[in-house]
Amino acid sequence: MSRSCFRSLFLLLLAIPLAAVAAADMEELLPPVSCGPGWKIEGNLSFYDKETLSDRINGEAEFYFPYGFDRMAAARYSPSKSTGAGMDVEIYRMGSLLDAFGMFANYRQKEGRSLGIGAESNLSSSQLYLYKGRHFVHIQTTGSEDLKPDSMAECGMAVATRLPGDNGRPAELSAFDRPRITKGSERYLPQSLLGYDFLNRGIIADAELEGTALQVFLLFGTTLESASVFFEKYRSQLGQGTIEAVGESGAVLQGADPLYGPVTILKQGKCFAGALKYGKGKSIRPFLESLCR
Repeated sequence: MSRSCFRSLFLLLLAIPLAAVAAADMEELLPPVSCGPGWKIEGNLSFYDKETLSDRINGEAEFYFPYGFDRMAAARYSPSKSTGAGMDVEIYRMGSLLDAFGMFANYRQKEGRSLGIGAESNLSSSQLYLYKGRHFVHIQTTGSEDLKPDSMAECGMAVATRLPGDNGRPAELSAFDRPRITKGSERYLPQSLLGYDFLNRGIIADAELEGTALQVFLLFGTTLESASVFFEKYRSQLGQGTIEAVGESGAVLQGADPLYGPVTILKQGKCFAGALKYGKGKSIRPFLESLCR
């Protein structure tokens, strides 16, 4: 390659936005022509990275970063008949399958229904959320109140088939696959579980024991040493509480959390689990022990 050609190529690369260069590997994830029957692509694809995500979702970008956000690709589709309506598709590449689930769990709607696509999906009147592998997808319709959710469902199917990976859920959710856990209530927090800096990442979910509603949580990535450290720091947080030894390396802490009320914490080996916001109940400790198995 001559020096003049090399210089021309270099100047051409400088003219391309860095976000477009960085995210070009996601271009194939967006349907290139249509996203469902009658919905044609409109304009150019858009790509965003950590530096530019706020240009697309100002006020929400920071929410994605703890979940390992890497890139986002977006496209808009419009119906064949010009009505002013549109359908926006956003595909976020997160840090892991668990991170993608975490974003999905933060946005899913209680009134939404599953479509059976991706690992999990949630369709409401104007929003569709799904995830597959490390990708989290948001689809929404705008410009008309007469659009049917079926359009988003068809688009979601078209997108899901293009995403890499299988339809498996995070393995970390298996501990919460229990009859007493409220399905669809699990949330993954990648840091500062319960809002306490001394706790690390984990999952929290709603449950019901002996007719009493409560919340249960399980920390991830703990060791024998770190579980003991978390236990002692939580004990200091309560101010007052009772501790009961469980086996050789276990203990149960009960007290009143200043933010959540009654709390029971179980440290069993490297497992650290807890229950919050409950009344009296004798089944809490056995239930926490089941989460640690």
